[in-house]
Amino acid sequence: MRNRRRALGALTVLLMAAPAAHAAPAGHGGFDRPRLPLPWTDDLTIDRTGDVTRDGSVTLYGSYRCVREGMEYTRASVLVTLAQGRERHGLGGYHAICDGQRHRWLIDAVDVGRYEPGPAEVEGTLLRFDTSGSFVPVPRNTAGVERGIRLVGGDG
Repeated sequence: MRNRRRALGALTVLLMAAPAAHAAPAGHGGFDRPRLPLPWTDDLTIDRTGDVTRDGSVTLYGSYRCVREGMEYTRASVLVTLAQGRERHGLGGYHAICDGQRHRWLIDAVDVGRYEPGPAEVEGTLLRFDTSGSFVPVPRNTAGVERGIRLVGGDG
């Protein structure tokens, strides 16, 4: 009986510590560290690889979740910046749907720089435009991620 209580107590402590361990801030640099997204929060991911053509055009991929607040759908965008060597460019945005579901995003960037196959750094932001009772939508960063990726050469 005593051992059963100890095992139950240990299990309880482990289950209570699990959310705290997942919520801990990223360590050294934060790149490639796995994290568990919560289903009731906005979230953004960037895939480990992107495509680059011979002319330097780039396609990056990832996913996002934008949680719906209240009765109306909030406008949002995924914004991405890519850096490789001396090249650093905002690649544009992707119109996001705030319905609480996970969606894939894809951004094609043509004529933004001379990227080539190899390692690169990507910064992504999920930007929401909330009205908050005003007529003018106010931009608000709700999720951000930095990640080291590999650009893979393709046709082009």
